Amino acid sequence: MRTKVPVWLATLAALLLCVAAYADDRPDEGKITRIDPASQLVVVQDSNGDQWDLYWTETTKMEGKATFAQLKPGDYVHFDFVEKEGRKYLTEIKRTSSAKN
Repeated sequence: MRTKVPVWLATLAALLLCVAAYADDRPDEGKITRIDPASQLVVVQDSNGDQWDLYWTETTKMEGKATFAQLKPGDYVHFDFVEKEGRKYLTEIKRTSSAKN
C-alpha cells in the first residue's frame, strides 16, 4: 500500500522550513553602540560587526529590570523585532549584561 502526502501538507512543511531558515539568519543579540532617546533608536552590533538600527515604541516590551533610560552603549541585549515601512521596530528587548566600566 502506497501513501501519498497531500499537497497542502508538503506546502506547509516547505513553509515551516523557510521560516526556520529565516529565523536563524535574523539577529537577536548584540552590543549597543549608540542610543538616541529623541528618535527612540538603539543601534546594536553583533559579533560579526553587522549593525542594526532598531526603533522602540510604546508597545515595545522591556524584559528584566532595565528601562530604556538605563540602557547605555556597551550593554549587551537580546531582542526581537518586526520590519515595517523599511524600519526595524523592537517588539521586545532585554539587557543581558551591563557595559564594562
